Amino acid sequence: MLAGILLALVGTADLVRARTGSDAAPRRVLTTIVVALLWVGVTVVAVAGLGVQVGAVLAAVVLAALWVATTTPVRPTDPRPSTTPRPVWWRRSGSWPSVLLAVALAVLLVAVPSADPAGFVVEWQRASAPAFVAAVPLAAIVGGVGAALFLVDSANVVVAQALPPGLSPDTVGRTVEDDRGRRLFARRPRRDEGDAGDGTVLLQGGRMIGPIERLLLAGFALVGAFPVVAALIAAKGIVRFPEIRRETTGYQAEYFLIGSLVSWAMAFAAAGMCWLLAQG
Repeated sequence: MLAGILLALVGTADLVRARTGSDAAPRRVLTTIVVALLWVGVTVVAVAGLGVQVGAVLAAVVLAALWVATTTPVRPTDPRPSTTPRPVWWRRSGSWPSVLLAVALAVLLVAVPSADPAGFVVEWQRASAPAFVAAVPLAAIVGGVGAALFLVDSANVVVAQALPPGLSPDTVGRTVEDDRGRRLFARRPRRDEGDAGDGTVLLQGGRMIGPIERLLLAGFALVGAFPVVAALIAAKGIVRFPEIRRETTGYQAEYFLIGSLVSWAMAFAAAGMCWLLAQG
């Protein structure tokens, strides 16, 4: 259950951060206040509604705060040019925040023993919840809610971190060198992509399609509709194939493959987590 709570904390924070539109000081204050209020609400529900120990919830809050401190949100637009300095080194240090989060989730799933839930949410599920909700273990419900929140905006952050330096927002449109010293020219952004000037990745269509795709894949995989999963993956490849074929540098294909594989992996991992929680 703690894994679902951690994902809910991270997911709610990124939902807010992705919609503030800027890293300007007034926006940061507002974002901090909103995230803090949401985290207080999650903590109250976890402690009073689910019977989770206060110390365990506070540990999840610390991990979620570490994620927020070391990642840059993925936003659809930035209405005004930003004068904020580019992110400091710990926000441009690759995928280690995602790896740390994955390790923390694995530890919470495997090493932390499950406890009998108790609280107002438990009483609601037993007495007033619809039959299809009452039939599902509460830990799986919490994990599903947390995973769904994470797959909306936090997963976009993971995808952006996974892109190689030549495709990262820090090097778009500029000549860069790979780890072997070869000179590469990063692809220029499409009309719906760009760099806000503060390290923020800007996506529009892909930012909307990605969460929908991940939620559908996770849902269909969880219910065992694997032919539908295969059809969705094939349909995406067919739709993007003409665009990739017209690309002459190869960056478009690399961008598509890395982003899609990471996105699919997160969707299936979320479905697997919910399945494990349901079995317990």
